[in-house]
Order: sequence, then C-alpha cells, then structure tokens
Amino acid sequence: MKYVVVDAFTERKFAGNSAAVCLVEGHLSDALMQQIAAEFNLSETAYLALQSDGCWSLRWFTPMIEVNLCGHATLAAAHVLWTEFGVSDEVLRFATRSGELRVSRMGAVVSMRFPITVTVNSDTTGWAQTIVKPALLSGAAIAGEDYLIELKDAMAVQNFTPDLPAIAALNSRGLIVSAKGAQGSGLDFVSRFFAPNAGIDEDPVTGSAHCALAHYWAQKLAKTDFVAKQVSRRGGVLGVAIDGDIVVLSGKAISTMSGELRLG
Repeated sequence: MKYVVVDAFTERKFAGNSAAVCLVEGHLSDALMQQIAAEFNLSETAYLALQSDGCWSLRWFTPMIEVNLCGHATLAAAHVLWTEFGVSDEVLRFATRSGELRVSRMGAVVSMRFPITVTVNSDTTGWAQTIVKPALLSGAAIAGEDYLIELKDAMAVQNFTPDLPAIAALNSRGLIVSAKGAQGSGLDFVSRFFAPNAGIDEDPVTGSAHCALAHYWAQKLAKTDFVAKQVSRRGGVLGVAIDGDIVVLSGKAISTMSGELRLG
C-alpha cells in the first residue's frame, strides 16, 4: 500500500503538522488501520479509497483512536491526490464521519469547507480553573467535542504549560487554548491544542479546532475572516473564514517522504 507523509499548514518542510496519507486499494480492517496509525505515530494517519461515485472515502486515525474530523490530514489527503497520484479534479469530495467534505485549490493554496462548531460560553470559575490560574483567564467555552479557554494575551498562550492529567480529566477530545493576536502581528488570534485522551499531548496544527475558534472569535471580534496561527513548536498559519454554517480553512502543504507499506 502506497503512502505519502505530508507537512500541512506550512510551505516549508519539517513545520506545520505531519500526516501520513495511505491509498487503500483493497480491504483493510479497522484494527489494521489503527495498527498502521500507531506504527506511523504521527498525530493523524489518513486512509483514502476511491468510491464508485467519484467521491473519496476518507478516514482519520491518531495513534490511539479514529476521529470524527481532522483538518490537517484532509489538507494532506487533497495535496497527495493532486500532486502525487495524478488526480486532476479541481474540487475533491470526501465521504467522512462528518459528512461530505469539499476541498478546492487555487494555485498552491488548498481550501476546505467544514461544518462550523458552535461554542457555548462557560463559567470561568469552574472547570477552567483546574487548567489555568484565574489571573490568566479571559474566557471559557464548550466547543463541540473540545473545551476552550481564552487567555489574557498571545504571550500567555505561547508560554502555557499544560497539565496533561488535568486536561485528560476533562473527558473531552481535547483542550483549545487561545488568545487575541498581538498588536502588529497581522494575526487575529493564536491557539494551541492538547489531546492526551487521543494520544496527542500537543497537536502542532489542528484544523478541526479552528471550526470552533472561528465561531468563538467571530463573536469576540465581530468579523468573519481571520488569519490564525497555531503557536506550537512546529507552528502553522491558517486562513479562516465563515460562510453561513461552514468554516473555510485555507493553507498550504508539502510532501516530505513516500513509500510502500508491506502488509503481506
């Protein structure tokens, strides 16, 4: 089975978020897909299979679990189809756990249309204070499968030290930590993402989290188009826009390695 490893939400190698993309041409059991994802040990491994209707089946696995939505691995999958496997369609359709997702391209920029995640503001005196000191807190919210905390400034996000057992105790997919972009940075907001329950202590760039961040910051900033940066060690920049109940995530990707899995 052929695979390509891609760095997503970046235009330079060894930055952004890595995903392995596997082209499935026969049957793979769920257990085997999970084993392969653990072998790659990247934040996500994506499995692509062409369906009879021209849509691509797309599934995403962390080293520990299958997930419902993954932005960077979707970007990686589209990048691989266009640049490595000779697909010429300008709009790709993916059948996923989150419904049909559509991805298009304009030059090197890939745009993905994902369902928006509505955030619900939460009391900052509750669960949020098990994660961070009250003096650093500016807001908290429930964000679909995740929890979200807003810190007082971008530097606080950069310097945030996660208490991974406390984050795991939230019993969510993960924790989004965010703040407004620093003045003069050109960024509307920054973030980091932690998902110890999914086997990812810190995810380098998390497209799906921005489906919630878009909703959260639209209410805060009274706008619908953003430039966002995930300020992990590898880092990544995303274009984020709200179109009704859809979030359009845009970014670039670059292939870093390819090969063949020996499954026989």
